[in-house]
Amino acid sequence: MSDSLKDQLIALGLAEDKPKPKRRKPSGKSRHARGKAGGKAAAAKPGGKGGEISLDQAWKLKARDEKQAVAESKARKLEIERERRRINGEIKALVEANRLNDPKAELKRNFLYKDRIRSVLVTSEQLAALNAGELGLVFLRGNYHLVKAEVAEQAKAISPDHVPELAAAADDADGDHPVPDDLVW
Repeated sequence: MSDSLKDQLIALGLAEDKPKPKRRKPSGKSRHARGKAGGKAAAAKPGGKGGEISLDQAWKLKARDEKQAVAESKARKLEIERERRRINGEIKALVEANRLNDPKAELKRNFLYKDRIRSVLVTSEQLAALNAGELGLVFLRGNYHLVKAEVAEQAKAISPDHVPELAAAADDADGDHPVPDDLVW
């Protein structure tokens, strides 16, 4: 029983002594003719066999397209950032020259800006002028700057997003059921 399983199978005639070497299929072209045609490079061309491209070529094309998309995205972001900085620079020049905020102001003026209630500190005279429309607000770098109405309009011409709308919008939510004027809360 010292015979291996292989030896036992050969003795029974169930296995061959040496496996036959596998034969390669002839490609139809000689080695010399394949070398002149370009070998793998010729097969990888898009117009090659049935219009198909090799898997390697497809991965290279995909990688190139992804790299190009990333580069375009970065270029767009840089352009948007440059435009934002230009707009902020113009508005900053307007605000610094015409800012009317008073450090002694104690009254809060609330307003709606970007769907949130915000507030700015004003004096009583500034509050009256702000409510009358003689003054306006400009948002710049996290702060609300009190300026004359003309300056606010100039800033609005540069970028409407930097100027909060202070006029109380007519609330159409009442619709069919308006609140009577004589109602006291």
